[in-house]
Amino acid sequence: MDFSIFYQLRTKKIWWVDVVFYFVISLLISTIFCYLIFIFKIYLQGKEIKNLDAAIQTVGTDAQKSQEKTVFDYQKKINDYAMLMADHEFVSNIFGFLEKDTLPNVWFSKFGMRAKQNQIDLSGEAENLDALSRQTAAFEKNEFVKKVNLLSSTIGGLGKVNFNLSLVLDQKIFNYVPPPPPENLPEEGNEALVPEGANSEKLITSFDFSLESGEIVGAIDQTNYTIALNVPSGADVANLSPSINASPNAVVLPASNEPQNFTGPVIYTVTAEDGSAQNYIVTVNVAAPADTGPQPSKTGAFIITIVAIGVIVAAGLGIFFFLKKRSKKQTTKVIQNGN
Repeated sequence: MDFSIFYQLRTKKIWWVDVVFYFVISLLISTIFCYLIFIFKIYLQGKEIKNLDAAIQTVGTDAQKSQEKTVFDYQKKINDYAMLMADHEFVSNIFGFLEKDTLPNVWFSKFGMRAKQNQIDLSGEAENLDALSRQTAAFEKNEFVKKVNLLSSTIGGLGKVNFNLSLVLDQKIFNYVPPPPPENLPEEGNEALVPEGANSEKLITSFDFSLESGEIVGAIDQTNYTIALNVPSGADVANLSPSINASPNAVVLPASNEPQNFTGPVIYTVTAEDGSAQNYIVTVNVAAPADTGPQPSKTGAFIITIVAIGVIVAAGLGIFFFLKKRSKKQTTKVIQNGN
């Protein structure tokens, strides 16, 4: 490698080398200047936060502060209870599923659940191998079971079979809302209370409500007995009064035009004239807000401004020092020529 080029740069007076040198020095100075500005701004914001905290502490009397603390404690207890109830509902669906599909000659003695894998592990005893096979087949036919694994089975005393099963479940089971038992059905032996020729039809034929944006009509699925409504972004769905039409002589509960909170699914029960009932799950979907693009950030604008000022200052200082040095060289040259 030829290092003579560095010697030439040192001995030759190349103007752009001075420009680059002074620009880098100026940029370093402006960077330090910007850093100090940021430190000062952080200090001011920290001081403002402390002042706000101190001001908050002075608001209200001691009794009000005590009440506020009590409210926050109750809020935490309510949130904990809501979480507990959610977990209870989560497990209740599993137990309801097991209760419905367990055969009379099969007994479970141990239950384990891995929620993240949607999997439950069962240990128990079957009357014989045939009962275990029929139990496995019953689980496989269930719509919520994706896979059944027989981990082990041994024949114990009196010919009974001890087994370990693993069931991989569909995620839908955790969102499943079991329908309540039909109401107003005639008790056994009182069939005569139902009028002869009573209508057994129990359908919701229309479901809609009015918003400021217009009429919202529900899409009714008469196969799965669900109703879906789509509302625009920002609509208040916590207090809506739907207009409902049902089959002739059928009764709908909650009733038509009765305010309901639709922030979550709501179950409507249609009871036919003969006393039989059908549940509909109503879901109101709120549209996502329109994407207006990224909003300008005040902090980002401040940083860009500071960096721009730093670059301008660096460029200005570099040009100033360059011109000053060049002017000094020209003055020295003129003096030398005069001598």
